[in-house]
Amino acid sequence: MKPLLSAILLLCCSCHQYISSSPAQEEAAKTTTVVYTQQKDSAASKHPKTGKIGNPIDYNKEPTIKEVYVTTRDSIDFYEEADDKSARLGKLPYAEEVEVVQELNSWYGIKQRTQRKYKRNGEDIILWQWEKLFIKKEQTGDISQIKLNYKDLITTEDKKPLKKINIRFVTKDEYLAQKANAVNFIDTTTTIKKVKGKLRLPCQECKNKYITYIDSLAPKYDDNRIEHTYIGEIPFLNQYLISTTYYEDWDYTLIDKTTGKKVYLPASPYITPDKQHLIILFDNVWESITEFSLYSIEGTNKIKQVFSTTFTQWALVLDEKDREQVFMGSDGNLYAKVINVSVRWDQKGHYNPRGQYICISLK
Repeated sequence: MKPLLSAILLLCCSCHQYISSSPAQEEAAKTTTVVYTQQKDSAASKHPKTGKIGNPIDYNKEPTIKEVYVTTRDSIDFYEEADDKSARLGKLPYAEEVEVVQELNSWYGIKQRTQRKYKRNGEDIILWQWEKLFIKKEQTGDISQIKLNYKDLITTEDKKPLKKINIRFVTKDEYLAQKANAVNFIDTTTTIKKVKGKLRLPCQECKNKYITYIDSLAPKYDDNRIEHTYIGEIPFLNQYLISTTYYEDWDYTLIDKTTGKKVYLPASPYITPDKQHLIILFDNVWESITEFSLYSIEGTNKIKQVFSTTFTQWALVLDEKDREQVFMGSDGNLYAKVINVSVRWDQKGHYNPRGQYICISLK
């Protein structure tokens, strides 16, 4: 992140914001991830000792002693004080990570950015500030307690039923047993190497009998960088498979060895044992979603998308070499190791290796 942008974000986190309320602003406040109450504060609600509204803290100066996660499925309340009878100021959803600044017998004091409303000279004012608020210990736990349930597994962006596929949890033993007999139609025994940044693929009916891909010469982290890699070929489809890496993105391309016709894919394909379908699972890290696509295969030049959906609650788990743990089983089902998207990274910012195992089958 650029230094100037980091400084701006840091300033926004540590400063209080006083905003005159309007219907549009009040509606926006109601639709934030954390659900806040619409309780109006007045001068009378100021702290008796400090004279401040609420329990304001300096986010950067208040030390965090630990991080915990909300483990109660139906969300939890956060309170103004460590007391059931104190004001409930909002709710935190399942799997939310919170920073603890104080530990009591049954309560945690946490850092929480909070909305307050009060009147100044008869005008409604909205105040956003970081505060020390309180949650119940028994409703929290560590990162290992955050799991997916079946509802999470089938939740999609469009909320529509899964008409073309079934999805279920499987045990680790079942996953490993199927992995031992995984099906892969991508032949990587033949390699085509680039020469001076040029990848040339033989093509019978193409101009000059080749399709040529040229890498950009931009530095590694330049927006204009493009790099092509030959993955292999799929003999029964008569297709090459290459990957293309950009600055912060990538995709895959199937290329017909005879005609040069191309099919663009967001991720590497998995083909069913009967060679009738091709499946894509694309882990969209930037939007925290997993995109599923199903293609029918009717001959070498008829690869057609027939169904797609977007899962919003889970992500793919990577192994120690940053490889997605996905494969096509000999039973025609797709297997994957997945994790609740809220905890795909651990507290140190590394990929979380924990996960659960799923099976996706075609109807």
